[in-house]
Amino acid sequence: MAIEEAAGVSGTRSIHSEILSTMKRMVTESENSHVRKFEDGFRGIQKRWCDVGSRVLPVTGLISEIEPDIWTFSGKLLSQFITYRESLFWEQTYSKADRVVGDALLAGYAFSEITGQRGPFISDQLRSGVGVWGPNVEYPLHWHDAEEIYWILHGSARFQVGRGQPRSFRKSGEIVFVPCSVPHSFETCDEPLVMFYLWQGGNLRQISEFEKNIS
Repeated sequence: MAIEEAAGVSGTRSIHSEILSTMKRMVTESENSHVRKFEDGFRGIQKRWCDVGSRVLPVTGLISEIEPDIWTFSGKLLSQFITYRESLFWEQTYSKADRVVGDALLAGYAFSEITGQRGPFISDQLRSGVGVWGPNVEYPLHWHDAEEIYWILHGSARFQVGRGQPRSFRKSGEIVFVPCSVPHSFETCDEPLVMFYLWQGGNLRQISEFEKNIS
């Protein structure tokens, strides 16, 4: 392997390790009992790393305009994703061919995973990373086997947790817990939404089930 290539891989792993360290501290030092349930998933996870490469999706450009409060763990994590945006691998779960979400969502969201079955830190126990959604985007009612945390780092959204339940307004700094197999949805407001997410239980790469497909 060329020296430059080796240095690039080493630098990428260093970026992932820095982000992982912040996420771990957010979870282990949280006073939220639902968040603390995910603590075990971080144990020993740094031993299994792979180079997933990098890919930038258009919606991630929205976070470059955000000025986070770096004196908080959530602000530090947001700052890391802003700083390293172009070095991370951003992806989407759905495609237009799936016909489960509309064009607005497909054009307006992306996530970068840090732990999970595909890496960069390999885990069958914990899926975690950060997602970005554009303004006025709806993520329709869906569910999956895993239980989930949405930790809002920037922006706000109206969340529904449970079929038939009313939506509630949640803003930066707030945490939304979704039990396994419980239908949930959210709609972003007039600014980008950035969230730290955590999954555990079941197939961590499960494609969510939707209440209805798009016509």
